[in-house]
Amino acid sequence: MSRLTLDVNDVLASRIGAHGLQPEEIESLEPAARAAHERLASLRASGNLGFWSLPGDAAVRDPAIALGEELARRWENVVVLGIGGSSLGARAVVSALGGPFHNLRPASERKGARLFFPDNSDPATFAALLDLLDLSKTCFLAITKSGGTAETLSQLLVVRERLGAKTKEQVVAITDPASGALRKIAEAEGWRTLPVPPKVGGRFSVLTAVGLVPIAAAGLDARAVCAGADAMRARCEEPALRRNPAYLLAGLHHLFDTKKGRNIHVLFPYADALRDVGDWYVQLWAESLGKNERTGPTPIRAVGATDQHSMLQLLMEGPQDKLVTFVAVETPAADLVLPAAWTGQDALAYLGGKRMSQLIDAERVGTAAALAEAGRPSLTLRLPRVDGHGVGELLFLWEAATAFAGFLYGVDPFDQPGVEASKKITQGLLGRAGSEKYVEGLEARQQRDERFVI
Repeated sequence: MSRLTLDVNDVLASRIGAHGLQPEEIESLEPAARAAHERLASLRASGNLGFWSLPGDAAVRDPAIALGEELARRWENVVVLGIGGSSLGARAVVSALGGPFHNLRPASERKGARLFFPDNSDPATFAALLDLLDLSKTCFLAITKSGGTAETLSQLLVVRERLGAKTKEQVVAITDPASGALRKIAEAEGWRTLPVPPKVGGRFSVLTAVGLVPIAAAGLDARAVCAGADAMRARCEEPALRRNPAYLLAGLHHLFDTKKGRNIHVLFPYADALRDVGDWYVQLWAESLGKNERTGPTPIRAVGATDQHSMLQLLMEGPQDKLVTFVAVETPAADLVLPAAWTGQDALAYLGGKRMSQLIDAERVGTAAALAEAGRPSLTLRLPRVDGHGVGELLFLWEAATAFAGFLYGVDPFDQPGVEASKKITQGLLGRAGSEKYVEGLEARQQRDERFVI
């Protein structure tokens, strides 16, 4: 089977000039790669690198996919009540494999349910969704690793009231196997549950029930996603930098950040299907690596060719502080031939007879070439096609690269203390018992000088 490839030619000084790297600079990453490899191996052996074994873990995979397939047969709609890592991974895969119009297809053309990811706790959005759906034909997946995520539980409270006695049939909880508020609530209510493995953090959880249940519920090939991820996992266990795409990907990002001042990292897929993968990447990279004032590359999601018309000017002539990673798709899921018309118009005549896939790929190649000529580095990830195997490869590659980058930066890529601080203040403001201390003095700190409010 063809596989994802990583092309780093456009970071070389021989191609982009003084802002590029010499081959020996890339080779200088080898000792760090060896050290990180040993640390990763130690964590895997001790069972403390929970996400790593997920692609081939039948005990996690099979019950999740079986439940998702049951929901696909039974329900017209499935709503994911989750935020951040409890939503972004599944949404990325569903939109990649199901396409942007999955929910608009008639049931006869879908293999599964319509999937909805309200994600945020914005009441206008959530109220509109509940008013739109026939709740008698809808299943709700309440997903929170900790079991206490306020956004998810607030949505669940509303759903419980709307469904009444039917919640036992129409709510599934995916949460910690033993602890947390949602685990206790689910047991008391008699809801079906699936666990999130304790050693797997939310943003690394797409290959657990968190992601696999929604993917399978949409009628999509969750097993192919796992197989692709497993193929990439095997590649990412190579100790040599030049044979391990995760080590090379993360190492170059770290090197450009720490040695070249390029601390803004842009993921730029040239396929609408991968738009939501960009949002998933932003959380993964930002929440894993932004841990102190010296460490924290800023991830940005772009989509080609759309963002050639919004961000490209900045990338081309703005500050020299960005590293771009393009994602190319070699074989599109569908294609269109452009008819020949208005042949007397030079702005149109050359397009006739071309395929639309040629246009978008030429735009990607042209953008990368223009950046190189301007002395701006880029990497290219090439997917043979946007299918389950390829998407699984892509997701696991970034997860492994994130873990490796954390070790290079000297931070723990698996915690999120800054996020926890915000949660505690939020809970204090809403009156959660025991959280009062987190808002002590907050009112005084929030006093406004009216001279600066206009």
